[in-house]
Amino acid sequence: MDIVKIIRENKLIYLKMDALSKALSKITGEAVTDLKNQINSLIHEGTLYLDEQNKISISADKGFFKSKITINRKGYGFAKVDGYPDFFIPAYAVNGAYDGDDCLVEIISRKNGEEIEGKVVKVLKHNTTHVVGTYIVGKSKNVVFPDDDKLPQIRIYKNDSKNAKNNEKVWVELDLNSIELSEVRGKIVEILGLANSPKAEQLSIIRSFNLIEQFDLKTLNEAKALSQTVNKSNYKNREDFTLQRVITIDGEDARDFDDAIAVDKLDNGGYRLYVHIADVAEYVKENSYLDKEAYARGTSVYFSNQVIPMLPKELSNGICSLSEGKDRLVLSVIIDLDKDCEVLDYRIVEGIIHSKHRMTYTEIKNILEDDQLLIDKYKDVYEDILCYRDISKKLLVKRHNRGEIRMNIPEPYILENEVGEIVSIEKRVQDEAHEIIESLMILANECVAKRYFDLKIPFVYRVHEKPDSEKVLRLSNMLKNMGVANQLQIDGDKPVSYQKIIESIKGNPSETTLTKLILRSMMKAKYTPNCLGHFGLASEYYCHFTSPIRRYPDLMIHRIIKNHLNGVPIQDLKLKYQSIVARASEQSSETEKIADEAEREVDDYKKAVYMTKFIGQQFVGTVSGVQEFGIFVELDNSVEGLVRLEDLPSDEYVYDDMAMTLKGNNHHFTIGDSVKVIVANANTRLRQIDFDLVGVEKNSLGSFVIKKKNKKSKISNQNRSKAKRQKSNKKRK
Repeated sequence: MDIVKIIRENKLIYLKMDALSKALSKITGEAVTDLKNQINSLIHEGTLYLDEQNKISISADKGFFKSKITINRKGYGFAKVDGYPDFFIPAYAVNGAYDGDDCLVEIISRKNGEEIEGKVVKVLKHNTTHVVGTYIVGKSKNVVFPDDDKLPQIRIYKNDSKNAKNNEKVWVELDLNSIELSEVRGKIVEILGLANSPKAEQLSIIRSFNLIEQFDLKTLNEAKALSQTVNKSNYKNREDFTLQRVITIDGEDARDFDDAIAVDKLDNGGYRLYVHIADVAEYVKENSYLDKEAYARGTSVYFSNQVIPMLPKELSNGICSLSEGKDRLVLSVIIDLDKDCEVLDYRIVEGIIHSKHRMTYTEIKNILEDDQLLIDKYKDVYEDILCYRDISKKLLVKRHNRGEIRMNIPEPYILENEVGEIVSIEKRVQDEAHEIIESLMILANECVAKRYFDLKIPFVYRVHEKPDSEKVLRLSNMLKNMGVANQLQIDGDKPVSYQKIIESIKGNPSETTLTKLILRSMMKAKYTPNCLGHFGLASEYYCHFTSPIRRYPDLMIHRIIKNHLNGVPIQDLKLKYQSIVARASEQSSETEKIADEAEREVDDYKKAVYMTKFIGQQFVGTVSGVQEFGIFVELDNSVEGLVRLEDLPSDEYVYDDMAMTLKGNNHHFTIGDSVKVIVANANTRLRQIDFDLVGVEKNSLGSFVIKKKNKKSKISNQNRSKAKRQKSNKKRK
C-alpha cells in the first residue's frame, strides 16, 4: 500500500496523527494502530514531515530532499541530491547536523542557476555514534575534545570515564539523546593510550573508521574448530594438482597467500596456465559467524606495520593460505593459450595443490636478471618462470592493443623499525615480477567474469565506468594548459585516448603528477551485480576472483561458482543470489572505500610524524595541486604539503579553476612546476604538512586573489581537507 500516494490523491495534508490515521483507515480499511506505525516509519525516514505544530505533510511536496551531508572543519557543508548540483550548506544552516548524518534539506537560494544554497530542515539520523578524542580533566567538568574538530566537545561524567587519565586518547560512545541539547554527553568505552604516542594515534584513526581488530568469540570459535590440515582422501572428486610445479609469488612481508600458479608448455607452442586460488568458501560457510563477520568487514585493511584481516588468522594465515609444502584446497582456472596467448579454452574446477616454493617478487626479478645463485636454487621451476614472463609480455601487448590504461604511479612505502619509529619513506615502482602476477590474475578474473556472464548467473562484477563528460572536458583543458596535446573532447569515452596521453608524457619531469591528475579525472572502480566492463583495463568482462582471503566479493563469487560446479540448477542460483549479490556489491564497495580512507589517514599521520624531523630543511618538490587557498607540493618521497596563499610571493593572483593555476602579475604557479620548499610545520594531529617557498620573504601585505576565472567552482574548492582527499584518491583494479 502506497500511503504517500493516498495522502496526495486525497489531499490529506497538514493533519495531525490521529486525524490522518483515522482518515486513512476509512479509505484503506486498515487498523488505525497499524497505520500510525507506518506513518511514524515514513516520518522517521523523511518521506513524511512532522512540523512544529505536529501536522504531517509530504516532504517532497514541501521541497524537502533526503541527503547524507558532509560538513567540514569550518562548520559549513554540502548535500548531494540526485538531479542537482551539490547544495552548499552555510554553517548557520547546519542546524545541529554532524558530518555524515542523514538529513532533510531544502533550497534557500540559487545563484546563476548553478550554485545552490540550502539548509538542514531536520536531522533524520545521526550516523556518528562513536567518537575518538583526547580526555581532559578540568576543574569543574571532564570533557573529550574530538579529533574531528567538526564535532563539539563531549561531557564525560565520572561513572562514564572508565578511569581514564588526563590527556589520554579515548573512544567515546555518544549519548544520541543529548545531541539536541546544549551539552553533548558520552561514555568512554576504550582507552587508546597517551595522546601523541604513535600507537595511540594510529589506533585512534582505526577507531574513527569503526574498524575492529579483534574477532568476537563466536567467530573465533568457528575458526578454531577448523582442521589445519587437508586429507586428500576426503576430496576424491577434486582434481589433484599436488604433483604440479606450483609456486606462489608475493612480497617479502606477505603473511597470507591466496594465489598460486603453474604452467605447462603445449605442443602447439602455446601454454596451459593454471591459476590456483585459495578455496575459502569451502571453510567459510554461508550465514556462518565467519561469513557474517567477513561480510561486515568486506576487506582486509593494510597499514605499514599492521593488518586488520577480513578473516581470523586460523584461515588467513592458516588453512586457507597456500603455504609452501602443504596440501591446500583451491578453486582453479585452467586456461589454454596459443603461442600468441590468445585464449583457446578454459575451465574452472575445484582442486588440491601442494605449493613447491614460496617465492618473492625480489627473487623473481633477480632470476629474470640472470642471478645464477637463485637460478640454481629454483632450477626445478626456472623454465616455468621464463614461461610466465613470456605469457605476461604477450598479455601486456594484447591489453595495450585494446586500449588498457597503464598508470605506473609509485606507491609510498613507509619503513619502520622494531620499536615503531619511521626510518624512511620511499616510493615503490612496479617491476616485471609484479607485472607477471598482475597479468595472470587479470586474465583469470576476465575468464571467470565472462563464463558467469554468459551463463546469466547472478554475480558480483568489478566495474570501472567511463569518466563523466564534464570531468573529461575539464581534464582536457587542464592538460592543454600544461602543454599536453590530447583528443579527449572528441573520443574521451575511449580508454585508448587516455592511453595515448600517458604514453606522450613518459619521461616528462612531471609524469607522475600529470598521471595522478588523469587518474583523479576518472571514476572509481566499484562492485556491482551488473557487468558494465572495466574502462581502465579496456575489458568487457571483469570481476575479482583471485583474493578471497582478503576481499568479500571474491569469496561471494567463489560460493556461487562452487554451487554451480556441484550441480545446483541455474534457475535455483538465480532465485537464491539475485538480491544477495546486489547487497554484497554495495556493502563491499562501501567497506573498500572506508579501508582506503583509513589506510590513507594512517599514511598521512606517519608522513607528518616523519617530517617533524626535517623542520627548517630544504627540499625540491613538484606542484601537485593548485587551489584558491594555496599550492600543494609533493616531494620525491611522496610526502605532500601545502604552501598557503598568504605565504606565496606577494602578488595579485587570478585563480583559474579549470586550468588549475594561480597567476599573478609577476608569479605563476601550475601543476607540474618544480619548486624549492622549506618544511615549515608538520601537524600530526591534523595530519598536515606546511611548506614555505625558498627565497620568499613573509610580509604584512601577503598574497591575495582578486578574482576567479571560473566562478562556478567556488563552492567545490573551498576546504583543504576535501581537496586533499580528492587529490590522493586511489583506484584499485
